[in-house]
Amino acid sequence: MLSMQVPATGTSSPRTIPCRTAGLDRLGRTAYQHGLGYLWRNFESKVPGLFVDDATENRIGVVKAGRDQLHWVSTPEELYTTLSERMSTLLILNRYNSWSRIGITIHAFSVVCDFAAITPFFLHFLVGMGRKFSSKDEDFMSCYSTFVSENTPLVSSLGSGMEKHSDSLWGICYNIRYFEQHTRDLEDPWSCRQSALHHSFLAVSKQSTWVVIQPPKAFDLTVSSTQHPMSLHLRYLHACLANWREYLDSFAQRLKPLNQQIAIPNPYESFKINFSHEQYLHHLRGKLHYARSILNNTMNTFRVIAEHESAVAQEQSLCQAVHHEFQRELRNLSREVDNYIDTSQRFLRMADDLKSMYDNILTFHGQELQHDTSLKLAHLAQADASGNRDMAVLADLTQKDSRSMRIATAIAMFYLPVNLVMSFFSTTLVWYGTDATESQSSRMQLRSEVWIATVAAIVLASSTACWSWWWNWKDQKKPYKKAIQETAHP
Repeated sequence: MLSMQVPATGTSSPRTIPCRTAGLDRLGRTAYQHGLGYLWRNFESKVPGLFVDDATENRIGVVKAGRDQLHWVSTPEELYTTLSERMSTLLILNRYNSWSRIGITIHAFSVVCDFAAITPFFLHFLVGMGRKFSSKDEDFMSCYSTFVSENTPLVSSLGSGMEKHSDSLWGICYNIRYFEQHTRDLEDPWSCRQSALHHSFLAVSKQSTWVVIQPPKAFDLTVSSTQHPMSLHLRYLHACLANWREYLDSFAQRLKPLNQQIAIPNPYESFKINFSHEQYLHHLRGKLHYARSILNNTMNTFRVIAEHESAVAQEQSLCQAVHHEFQRELRNLSREVDNYIDTSQRFLRMADDLKSMYDNILTFHGQELQHDTSLKLAHLAQADASGNRDMAVLADLTQKDSRSMRIATAIAMFYLPVNLVMSFFSTTLVWYGTDATESQSSRMQLRSEVWIATVAAIVLASSTACWSWWWNWKDQKKPYKKAIQETAHP
């Protein structure tokens, strides 16, 4: 924990922060004095994820004016000794990658804050350097310039003790996003990097101090005390823009095969376009929108740098040739960024045209599939109608068979009563024996009452036939009556 008492200002109350260090004390007081306490509180809450905890991982690059070589220091004491020489200095703070912490401890960062007179606005960019737990990359980019007049005493703890001196302090800080190629085995070889720069310039002593977090690989690590006090900004911006042309060219290589798929006029059935192509195009359009946003924010940063340099040049009465050369070089960079913005917009328009063509092709494919589906449904309906007709024929055949069965049943009902009656009289109506008048001959004999059985059988059979006919006629009239009722009462 940082242990510093920040005086109450307005509604703010004293706060206690981790590790008593002079640089962080000054930064916290300055933040509250200028109404930027929210920046300090946000920074304080993110400190555990910003800096390394192991002192053995501490590594700070130092470049002195005129020496043109990078010297690495690893302890706050060694950093105090290295920075005790009052001259323009460049400090390099590295990270292993965009997902890791800044490679210094909070103690070493306090020394950097003290020596470089870090302004509270730089906390914006420090918090943005925190460890990320997702692949989402925010679009925040900004630039802040500050000025402390000669009447404001500056306090430094470097050297043997505390000393006060009056000097005009010009400060500017900003963050830049740029693209570099990584070495991982991924489909997209480019990664978006974030770099932050803080520059403080003492007007009287003409001493500049630059602090750069995660500089580009192409950044020239040299410091000169005889050139323009802001000359290093141009080299830094050149390094950040070094890969933009190649990065945008990679979009041309990705969009070219997509355009070739639909460039030659063909029937739409010949285009092998599916939804995955439109998804890939949407992915590229998102990257282009992100690149254009970065370039637009970079242009805003250039404008602030130009205004800040003009104020410094006027205050320092710099040579007009040096001032105009700086502004000319900055305008060249601005035109270069304008060209990149135009290129990204051209690619976006091309992507929009491709998306429109893909939409039309997919729409035609959808209509064709819908037409084929309608035809298949029509065939199914026809097959279903044919099946219904077969079922109707089968039902008619079944009805005929049923009628035949009813007729056979009626015939059986005709014989059953006769069989019943005959069986009733079978033992007495007919017999085989000898006639009383003729003793020598035997023959079949009938009783005189046999007519009763015959009449009874005829009556029963006739009644059965009439009843069967009436039952069949009644069943045939039922559908006709039902149709009449449905017509009368629809």
